[in-house]
Amino acid sequence: MKFKVKHVTKISLFALILGWFYILHLDFYSVASGTGSWLGEFSLKWGAFFLFFIIFLFFLLVTIWLSLWRREVLQPFIECVIAFRQNLNFFRWIFALLLLFLPVWFFQYTLWGLVFTGIYFRSFIWVFFVIFLATILTQEDKSLFSWQPFLASILLSATSLTIASVFSNVTDYPFNLYWSDGNRLWDYSVMFGRHLYYYPADQPINAFISQGRQFLWGLPFLLPNTSILFNRFWSAFILSFPYMVLGWVSFKTKEGKKTEVFLLGLWTFLFLNQGPIYTPLILCAILVVLVWKRSLWIAIPVIAIAGYYAEITRFTWEFAPSIWAGMLSLNGSKLKGERLTLRDWGRAILLAIAGVSIWYLYPIIQNAWQNRTNPITGLGNAIVGTVSGVQGATSKQPLLWSRLFPSDTYPEGILGGLLIAILPLIILLFYSLRKKYWQPSLWQKLAILGALLPFLVVGIIISTKIGGGNNLHNLDMFLIALLFVAAIMWRNSDRTWFSHPEKHPIWLKGLLILLIAMPALPSLRELRPNLSLTEAEINQVEILAGVAAVNTLPPTKEINDALWYIRHAINAAQAEGEILFIDQRQLLTFGYVPKIPLVPEYEKKKMMNEAMGSNAAYFAPYYEDLAAHRFSLIISEPLKIDIKDEEGSFAAENDLWVVWVAAPTLCYYEPLETLRDVYIQLLVPREEALDCSAYVK
Repeated sequence: MKFKVKHVTKISLFALILGWFYILHLDFYSVASGTGSWLGEFSLKWGAFFLFFIIFLFFLLVTIWLSLWRREVLQPFIECVIAFRQNLNFFRWIFALLLLFLPVWFFQYTLWGLVFTGIYFRSFIWVFFVIFLATILTQEDKSLFSWQPFLASILLSATSLTIASVFSNVTDYPFNLYWSDGNRLWDYSVMFGRHLYYYPADQPINAFISQGRQFLWGLPFLLPNTSILFNRFWSAFILSFPYMVLGWVSFKTKEGKKTEVFLLGLWTFLFLNQGPIYTPLILCAILVVLVWKRSLWIAIPVIAIAGYYAEITRFTWEFAPSIWAGMLSLNGSKLKGERLTLRDWGRAILLAIAGVSIWYLYPIIQNAWQNRTNPITGLGNAIVGTVSGVQGATSKQPLLWSRLFPSDTYPEGILGGLLIAILPLIILLFYSLRKKYWQPSLWQKLAILGALLPFLVVGIIISTKIGGGNNLHNLDMFLIALLFVAAIMWRNSDRTWFSHPEKHPIWLKGLLILLIAMPALPSLRELRPNLSLTEAEINQVEILAGVAAVNTLPPTKEINDALWYIRHAINAAQAEGEILFIDQRQLLTFGYVPKIPLVPEYEKKKMMNEAMGSNAAYFAPYYEDLAAHRFSLIISEPLKIDIKDEEGSFAAENDLWVVWVAAPTLCYYEPLETLRDVYIQLLVPREEALDCSAYVK
């Protein structure tokens, strides 16, 4: 019976590889075809490449077949490879670094990253390099590669791809890389870089961002002459390294191996990057887990700081540190059926209270002392206030429940994306429970469920709010809580099972591969070079990739010409009135344009937020300013009246933007110039007035 199962497994594996290679050759065919007239559709060069690729795939299939059923035929070759590897010594690590870097270089720093965009070809390249890396990292004398080096190779390679994706926007390109890029940089600058703007010192500059995010992302503005390149680097750094730190402190144990902890930190980065998750919440989680088993004298103030930082960053986070701390405290030991002690409960309750002490308890106690109110009543009011705040936010802006399911905005849908992100980990956790490697008590299980379920429900509801639903970032508290559950399992379980892969069923090995590899697939799919290409290079990519337009940075000359035109327009317009930057405010921040008086209101993200709430009171002053031609020049993304009627990505948001911003603006102002390559429009007051009575009463 065992022999039959093994044989069926081999046949199934070979069939999957055969199907994969068939689709893979179609991927390569789509690139090579249409390049010339040789054999009807190939250039001579690309026809030869395609033929060589087919031969190479056939050679690989034969090799795989031999390795599955006639391994003895390959044994002399395998022994030669092993002998070569064992003699590499120090050069082994140089080869390993090259194998980690080459896929990133190929897809992110060469034109081929714009040509080979198919996921099947990209996954083939990835698997190819992972197998080579596993071969290099294996140190056994009799194995080409073994299980644990293979898993480590997947993890290291997945991490390199994902880090490359996070850092892909680190460039000195002066204009927007994505919808909110430039104005976010302006937001970050306001706290520490106010001196960069020409604005009265006694008047506040209100940016549409929380203090917690503004402080963290704004730190580079404490440096003199900080650049857009460094700020984008800082943003990428804090969106990656703190994730790893959270993993290292969560999975570290006294008896644990440093290599295991290091790799688990990398996996934490991959897992949480599926959100992604805003770094302030990651920092709060780091503070919570740092004092997991520390004395209360240390833990209480640290949890209090974490709770305060969470609250000033995002009001929906304000109870997260308290809940995490309580869950971790109740799961700090291996009970194996024993009951939690009063000391365990007392610690959990004290830390939960500490998490709300600064932002809630101190004001409540102060108010109770002055007005003799009941603090318990105040806590109830705080909880009710948070719930009503969520209800208020969701009632002002509609909930788009359709985004729970696949759509143009999020092809996987919120529920599908969440299932892909967490299912391998959930199965692994249940497996460890079923095998009794991990044996939490009933109350420990209830503490875990009591944390996970509210975070899950809140995250799903917030994800449906208009303006979101294109990723899992609103499920941030849930994802971190689930990570903590994995850390609890790791700390409190018998981990020896993991060190004996020969005892693992085949499905468990597949599950571990998915747990590591799946989070990196979006990065593998999305890696593209941010290059300024020449016209000849663009034409070459268009032919090979079979696309009408190449999504990359404009040529350097067009970037410089756009900057010159904007400067010239500002110099010509500033004597006639104020100049409003609805978009592209980073041009002011980093000195790409003249230092003119700042108009802080009517910023794009704020306007979009108010449009999603159909806030007529907010837009009334804007329409009056438009009617009075207050602004001699408006700089925006290209405005157009294009109603999508729920078809396309962010269709609902687009339609509200058109109704509340684009249509009124174009009623009073007309385009002076539209710089399509850098996605900027300059607008001036209309010479011939239109009937705009619908906007100003």
